[in-house]
Amino acid sequence: MRASLLPALRQARTALDGAETVEAGEAVVARRLTRELDEAIARLEGKPADKDLIAIICHDLKDPLASIVMGAGFLKKTIPQDDAAARRVIEAIARSADRMSRIVGDFHDLSKLEAGSLPLEARPCDVGAVLQSMSSGLEAEARERQLSLKVEVPEGPPAVAMCDRTRLVDSVGKLMSNAIKFTPAGGSVTLKVERADGGVRVSVRDTGKGIPPDRLPDIFDRAANARRTPRDGPGLGLAIVRGLVERQGGRVEVRSRPGEGSEFAFPLPAAAV
Repeated sequence: MRASLLPALRQARTALDGAETVEAGEAVVARRLTRELDEAIARLEGKPADKDLIAIICHDLKDPLASIVMGAGFLKKTIPQDDAAARRVIEAIARSADRMSRIVGDFHDLSKLEAGSLPLEARPCDVGAVLQSMSSGLEAEARERQLSLKVEVPEGPPAVAMCDRTRLVDSVGKLMSNAIKFTPAGGSVTLKVERADGGVRVSVRDTGKGIPPDRLPDIFDRAANARRTPRDGPGLGLAIVRGLVERQGGRVEVRSRPGEGSEFAFPLPAAAV
C-alpha cells in the first residue's frame, strides 16, 4: 500500500506547489491541503512531519509577500514624482520585499532538494544561448560595481546538453551574483561554456579576493555560510547550486587562492540523441 500511495501523494504535492491561487479562498484551501499532504507523506515515509516545516512556512509566506511586492509597485506608480520622501520609503519597502521573496524561495528550494522532492525536467538545451540571455540581466549590476562581465561560448554548433533550463539559470545566476558581490572594482567576472567529455562544462570565474583555504571544505555548508555572512543573507545560494547540480548527476568543482580569485564549474550531460 505504501509503495503505491507515496508516488501519487508526491505527485499531488508537486502539482499543488506549482498551482497559482488567485482568490483568497483558494489560497486558504491550498495551504490546508499542503499541510495535510506533507503530514501524510511524512507518516508513510516514517519521518517526523516537522521535517517539512520549512517548506510549509515558505509556502504560507508566498502569498503575503507577493501582495506586499504588488502593493509597493502600485504605490510607486501613484505617488507624485516630486514627493521624494514618500518614494524613498516605498522603494525601500519594495527592495526589502524582493529580498525576502528571494530568501523564502531559497529556503523553499533547499528544503525540497534535501527532501528529494524538487521537480527537475531535463531536456535538450542550448546552454550557450540560455546563459548569454541570462547574463545580460546582470550587466547593470556589474557596471554599477565597475566590473567587466564577459561571456565565452564555443564557436560552431550550439553546445547542447540535458538540463532543466530554469534550474540552470538559477544555479549560474547565483554563482555570478556571488562573483560580482565579492570582486572589487576594476576586476572581472567570466562566464564560460565549453564542450567537455561529450557534454558541456559551465564555469564562473572571478578576479576577486579568493576563498581562504580553511573555508573551502565547508563552502557549500549552509549553516557555516550563515554564521559567517549574516549581513548578506542566510548563505543558501551555494548549497542550492550544489544540490541542483548533484540532482542532475554532476559535481561542483571549486578552485581558489587568496588574492587570485575563484572558479566554480560543473558539468552537464550530453543531450540524448
